[in-house]
Amino acid sequence: MKNGTLYAKRIKKAFTQLKTELGKPEIPEAVDPVRQVILGVLGAETTQAKSARAIKALFSVMVDVNELRVSTTQEIAAVIAPYVSNNKQCADAIRRALNAIYRKEHAITLDHLHKTGRREARHYLESLDGIDACTAASVMLWSLGGHAVPVSDRMCNALRKTNLVNPEATVVEVQAFLERNIAASDGKIFCLLMDHFASSKVAAKLAPPKAAKREKSAKPKAKTTRSTSSKKTTRKPAAKSRKKTAAR
Repeated sequence: MKNGTLYAKRIKKAFTQLKTELGKPEIPEAVDPVRQVILGVLGAETTQAKSARAIKALFSVMVDVNELRVSTTQEIAAVIAPYVSNNKQCADAIRRALNAIYRKEHAITLDHLHKTGRREARHYLESLDGIDACTAASVMLWSLGGHAVPVSDRMCNALRKTNLVNPEATVVEVQAFLERNIAASDGKIFCLLMDHFASSKVAAKLAPPKAAKREKSAKPKAKTTRSTSSKKTTRKPAAKSRKKTAAR
């Protein structure tokens, strides 16, 4: 990423500030990789809290993941609609991902990834239809214990608006940048805090540095203008007229 050193400092400072303001969140237990695929797809469109409610709603009407796999996009979208705005696209991604797993494994399971190297597991996930880089990173982080930082469009836009990453960087570039600069031991805490950051008014507290500089530079100029105008008075001409009067 362009100006990576500068943005790395800003990200680390913002991370520290979020931990101070919000405290360290409780880290949830690892879940089955297939279930995390569904949560990852949902999480790309909404918050983790709403993702959890959406998957709970799905399995309250679906018997298991196989029924979810053979359901139509419209049926899935109708269930998750209260929690996900882009529900049709999200439903289609879930259905395609589950079918991709089934075609490759002849079952809906990803248990074999626990015995696979981290790089190979991530490559496998990203090769599946319906699973993008963000969802693959979500599975790596929350199910397989790998070093990953899933970045959705929602999170990326929040980071851009607060000038914490290069505004021209793509989602994939931002994800790679964060994975280089956030330690593996901080990955889960960082993602939980950033999920809250991207979905609340917390982002507004982290004012873009450029905007802050403009505000600071504007104040001295205003003072200079006022002081200059105050010096331009008619005191000197008045003094000259008094001298002439005294001479007379």
